[in-house]
Amino acid sequence: MKKKRLIAYLTFIFALSFFAAAVFPVNSFAAKIPKGPFYILKVKKRFKSALFDLKQGIENANYSILAIAPISTGIKGIGYKIPDLKVIDFCKLIDGYKLLKDNMNYAAFMPCRIAIYKDGKYTVMISFLPSYFSKFFKNNAEQKKTITIVTKQIIHIMNSVKTGF
Repeated sequence: MKKKRLIAYLTFIFALSFFAAAVFPVNSFAAKIPKGPFYILKVKKRFKSALFDLKQGIENANYSILAIAPISTGIKGIGYKIPDLKVIDFCKLIDGYKLLKDNMNYAAFMPCRIAIYKDGKYTVMISFLPSYFSKFFKNNAEQKKTITIVTKQIIHIMNSVKTGF
């Protein structure tokens, strides 16, 4: 009888944790939102490793990567020296819809974007935060909530490169 209770208890705990992971795929509510327009994070990782982790973090947060612009490759191609630099554009279409349906001007700040570049022995990531540019528009409750969630998810994605998933 005790074995059946244990199995039932473990099944309940597993189902509860699975449900929580499905509802909150990213620990997006733990991040504190900075006051300024940017979130900048330096990590002591090789560029390729940090880039891989960043792409993985974006996908783990259920965003679609739209493009990875190899900025430094193009600049090097015209004969100039520049450290490794890529810009990742990503989006979660439902969040875009929640912002655009009442204010198409948000399109000027879409999609979400994180630049990643090499700076000496560090790899640096920088993103323009939705919480900052939202100050330029009148927002309804749904837009405010979406902006807060997306901002915290961007911060969490970047932090996951430093701390792991």
